[in-house]
Amino acid sequence: MSDTSVVRAMRILELLAHTEKPVPLKDLAAALDIPKSTAHGILRDLVQERFVDLKEPAAYTIGLKAFEVGSAHLRVAGFSGVVASELGRLCRALDLTAHYAVLDGTDAVYLYKQDPPGLGVQLASSVGARLPSHLTAVGKSCLAWLEVATVADHVVFAGAADSSRGPEADALACELARVRERGYSTDHGQVALGIECVAAPVFDAGGPRGALGVSYLHGASSQVDDVAGAVRESAARLTSMLGGTVR
Repeated sequence: MSDTSVVRAMRILELLAHTEKPVPLKDLAAALDIPKSTAHGILRDLVQERFVDLKEPAAYTIGLKAFEVGSAHLRVAGFSGVVASELGRLCRALDLTAHYAVLDGTDAVYLYKQDPPGLGVQLASSVGARLPSHLTAVGKSCLAWLEVATVADHVVFAGAADSSRGPEADALACELARVRERGYSTDHGQVALGIECVAAPVFDAGGPRGALGVSYLHGASSQVDDVAGAVRESAARLTSMLGGTVR
């Protein structure tokens, strides 16, 4: 395939990866501004290679091969088992949903998640989800230990032309300073109404690696300090196993 076809194929995969229901050909072509005939040809190749699954009638979902390739990144990173083990420990200790996320551009991307048995409510995070970094607890813990001058590169405020200036930027800077001071961050319904989140940063030998956190319904766990303490301890254990130092 030509470079243009490769780029279009990547855009198709990215769209399907963030869509829960099968996407009809015409909707996919319209969303990506690709001619239907061109999109159909690319999708045919992607289906043949199992990166995309064809659903009837003429609608598409992300395929198993795409998951396999994406999972390879986690294996190569060398910490999937360590993170999964620590998330399981934290989830059992607090009986809360636990997750691990990293910063990618202006988003916090959720790589791992562990739900306690019998959880009846789907919380905001899901594996592969992207949420605005400055709104999520995990995102704030990632942002707080960046060089101050680079924070604006990882934040987009709705309707703002410049994320480095203005009252929202000032408020975020103050909040990130508090995060660094106490060692954990919070989200009080900023992403999903009624959902509370607490997170703490994870470091490896090279510096900030990501953030580990928990989510729960508002009022389900009144002692935020107790939750934060457990999250910080878990993040510190993970940091130690990755050869890092808690900042």
